[in-house]
Amino acid sequence: MKKLLFFIFFPLSAFAQTADTYIQNGNARADAKDYKGAIQLFSRAIELNGNNSEAYYYRANAYGNLKDYNAAIDDYAKTINLKPDFTNAYYYKANAESNIGNYNDAINDFNKAITLEPGNLKMYQYRGNAKSNIKDYAGAIADFTFALKIAPNNAELYEYRGLAKNGQGNFTGAINDYNMAIKLNPQKADLYRYRADTKTSTNDLKGGIADYTIAINYNPQNAEAYFYRANNKSNLGDYKSAVEDFKKAAALNPDLKNLFLYLANAQKNMGDNKGALDYFNIAVTKYPAKANVYLYRGLVKSNLKDYKGAMDDLNHAIALDAGNAEAYQNRSAVKLELKDFQGAKLDADSAIILNPKDLKGYVSRSKAKMELKDTAGIIADMTLAINLNNNSDEAYLVRGDAHRNLGDRQAAIRDYNTAIQINPNYTYAYLNRGIEKDKINDKAGAVKDLEKLIALAPQRQDAYERLGKVDKFYTYTNKGVQLFTSAIALNPTNANFYLFRGEAKAAAGDYRGATADYDSGIAKNPKNTALLLKRGLFRAGTEDINGALADFTAAIKVDSTSDSSAVFYQNRGHIQARLKNYKAAMTDLDKAVSIFSNDETFLFRGDVKLALKDYAGAADDYHNATYINANNGKAYAHSSIAKKKLGDEQGATEDMDNALKVNNGSDIYIDLAALKLTLSDAGGALNDCVTAISLNPQNGEAYLQRGLVKITFNETTGACADFNKAIELGSKTAAAIAAHYCK
Repeated sequence: MKKLLFFIFFPLSAFAQTADTYIQNGNARADAKDYKGAIQLFSRAIELNGNNSEAYYYRANAYGNLKDYNAAIDDYAKTINLKPDFTNAYYYKANAESNIGNYNDAINDFNKAITLEPGNLKMYQYRGNAKSNIKDYAGAIADFTFALKIAPNNAELYEYRGLAKNGQGNFTGAINDYNMAIKLNPQKADLYRYRADTKTSTNDLKGGIADYTIAINYNPQNAEAYFYRANNKSNLGDYKSAVEDFKKAAALNPDLKNLFLYLANAQKNMGDNKGALDYFNIAVTKYPAKANVYLYRGLVKSNLKDYKGAMDDLNHAIALDAGNAEAYQNRSAVKLELKDFQGAKLDADSAIILNPKDLKGYVSRSKAKMELKDTAGIIADMTLAINLNNNSDEAYLVRGDAHRNLGDRQAAIRDYNTAIQINPNYTYAYLNRGIEKDKINDKAGAVKDLEKLIALAPQRQDAYERLGKVDKFYTYTNKGVQLFTSAIALNPTNANFYLFRGEAKAAAGDYRGATADYDSGIAKNPKNTALLLKRGLFRAGTEDINGALADFTAAIKVDSTSDSSAVFYQNRGHIQARLKNYKAAMTDLDKAVSIFSNDETFLFRGDVKLALKDYAGAADDYHNATYINANNGKAYAHSSIAKKKLGDEQGATEDMDNALKVNNGSDIYIDLAALKLTLSDAGGALNDCVTAISLNPQNGEAYLQRGLVKITFNETTGACADFNKAIELGSKTAAAIAAHYCK
């Protein structure tokens, strides 16, 4: 808070004629701002009369105007020595001392000047400034307050007292003084900037921005106002606008402290890592000894996947500042990317030793431990981190991941729940919680979490992929078609997105749209076995038997050996049976059983054996099906037919009773009708359909099956009436079948 004075020359008292001439001529030169010439003339006067206090005083003034403050101070001291009661000599000497930072000496001289002239407000003002510069804010405030009693409308005094109060930490008092100064001098830009600084100190960032804006309006060349306004905008997350302000500040004054460092960080936070790197490169040239410049440039390089460059910068940061915990923590993260897991752990250890209360160090170490399979160590670290700060969403997420890896899904979900409570927009927590809910068969919860994730991050393709992999996801959301339409817009080449949208359309009864999506997906990727399977099943359900056979065969050509291929053989075998190609059916079903058998595999093979009149073999397969799944009502019902054929009436009755216990009776008779139709027992099939309808007259599938039976009798009119009744009752496949038979 230095104040430069322009010195005033006073009339001469009587001198010896020659000295008087030199002094008069010296003052004339000084008035013309020829201070060097004036000093020569004043020096000549001193040579003639070494005890002439005025000559020393005027020469001191000339030195002061040339900013040669040490020479000025020497001459003022000689003046005072010759004339101890010369008030102005103390006053100007004090100002010269302030200008070279000798504030304590200045204060002593101001004290002497005030003793000689106690009513001079300027002396209190400048002494107050000197006291502020040595952080004696209380003393400064007292001086400014006394001066204000003399000049209560002096805007400058309010300004300086406001600065002192700000230094003291009395922000409210400082703002009040700035308000008064602005009222008295509303066009002074610095006043708004000072008030903005103080508002920023009280975390009133928006108020600070408003005042910086006024300061800029009054003085568009005020680089500091742009700089500090940019800082406030950055702290509010408005990085784009902050970058614009930093650039304006750089254009006006590129030497502002840390300007390019802050500009680069704002560019990085805006998501522009390449642009940030350009500014960090400038920052490195301007601040080559500042560790944080290399640290933050290393982070940007890491974001750009230049891990070698990142390592170089982080190594440099640590070489400049071996106590920088953040540098070790971030180098740990880069080492993780480079698969140096042990090195990552050691760096995280160093970060924790340097700053044991920083959560990031524990998080980094936990990630290293995760790669080193030290799951218990992760939980211990994250528990420590949570004890330090129970509002750390990341700590709960990482601990949840550790519980997940240990197989404790409920504990994992509890930690993900807490992470989401802390941060309702935490995308990773929704993703991980959704995955774990899916694994514990909470399909509805999984779908809800994944929908929330997509709402928060609609560009994340992995979120759509994960949603589509939830079994029958379309039963837990009415947005399936909408969501996967968005996914296809993001990536039209992803065949799975067509598969998932097709499933959603089929569930909504849009079979034509589903078929189109399955076709589109297979066109994108003809080797996508999930699509081939899904289209094959869909075709089978809509009586396109040959199309189904072609799809299952295509899937087997792509994958004939993995566990997943069992379902392709199983379904092709079932289709072969419907075509009465029983030998081919048995070959496929035996293959499915040898790869990976489930209850449905044994059910289908039992049906083929039943058709081949191998009733004992069929009964065995049905038994295996019910052993695997005791709630498979179809297997019990089919077994009842096999046992009846074997003459085991009691076993047949028991099996039928079991079928009706575990499944809806109407559905059981519909299934039996379908089986009997494949066994060429159309009459028995028709009777079962009548029974199914009598048990539940609102079951559309019963009318659909009866229509299919009537087709075998060539009763197309009656069949189509049944198909229409099925459609009326809500059967989702009846429309497609009706379109096939009722033209």
